[in-house]
Amino acid sequence: MVDRPVNICAGPFGAIYDLYIERPWLMRLIGRVIWGIDASVLYTSMKPIGQVGHGATIIDVPCGGGVAFRALRPEQKVRYVAADISERMLERAERRAKRYSLEQVEFRSADMTALPFNDDEADLFLSYSGLHMLEDPQSAVREIARCLKPGGELIGTTFLWDENSRSRRLFQLGARRGHPLPPTREDLLGWLSAAGIAEPWIGPQSAFAVLRGRKPMG
Repeated sequence: MVDRPVNICAGPFGAIYDLYIERPWLMRLIGRVIWGIDASVLYTSMKPIGQVGHGATIIDVPCGGGVAFRALRPEQKVRYVAADISERMLERAERRAKRYSLEQVEFRSADMTALPFNDDEADLFLSYSGLHMLEDPQSAVREIARCLKPGGELIGTTFLWDENSRSRRLFQLGARRGHPLPPTREDLLGWLSAAGIAEPWIGPQSAFAVLRGRKPMG
């Protein structure tokens, strides 16, 4: 039996994370005080979700407890696939989808480094706060690019190993307990380009930023 990556958000930490991530004012406060980051970019990056056209496919990995559902409209006629490696996180996401009356959401178990989706399947691929939790984020980037349709868009967020000394100290503490270090900005941009994502962009914010890109047509 192959060991699957562990999602630290699946346990008690995940319950606390769900509590504050659904309260943007609290998320911004925690981000600023503990991590020294601007967490507001997480929410502002979600606006395109509600603008996706009729019949499109949105894949959200890792969906966690369904944080991106806040931008999806109940009447929006799209196929929205919420996937996570943790069954517990999927259960939380299912409860949130029901609370928001999002009947278009379907749920899948998925490892980011070996996604159970076809090539060229997603018009929009969401990846919020997952890449920095992986031992091999480059493999996940390749999988995301594979699943995007030509012309499809990637939107996500990630922690970065950069100039923010406060977050670096916290990452180093986590590494002593066996958690991966987040990617550098330069490495992530390079992986996105190598995977075939055109004009990859990472926001200028320190330590935690939005990432975007598009798969070229043809």
